[in-house]
Amino acid sequence: MRRSISPFRNHQKGSMLIVSVFTITALAALGAALMQINWSQSDTTTREVLGARAWLAANSGTEMAMARLFPLATDKDNLPTASCSASEITTNFNSAGLTGCSVSVTCNTVGVTPLAQYRIESKGECGSGHLKVVRVQESWARGIAP
Repeated sequence: MRRSISPFRNHQKGSMLIVSVFTITALAALGAALMQINWSQSDTTTREVLGARAWLAANSGTEMAMARLFPLATDKDNLPTASCSASEITTNFNSAGLTGCSVSVTCNTVGVTPLAQYRIESKGECGSGHLKVVRVQESWARGIAP
């Protein structure tokens, strides 16, 4: 005798729809989680790059301040004296590696001329809006006593 399976089919109507909706919902949640991870990695990479560029901008500011503080001598008998300007100097970069970056440099003299020390603070900034990164470098220098 052959059994009829038609009564079982009536009980199973709509179960495939429930499985399909559950599968689509699970895949959508997985896709949303992967998009969030991708965005987070992209944001982290952007901040790392801007941080490196801001550090290099601050380093360039320190080098510029040192070059102004201790200019090259043209005559060994007439050595230039180190001088430090307390006013802040700001420079905006437009070169290929530091486009969109700026640096602010301050120089303060501590002590008197033969034993003077110079404190240079360089603040490099890169980026704009909510992705703005700032790096600060502090350097100390001392002139050579005659």
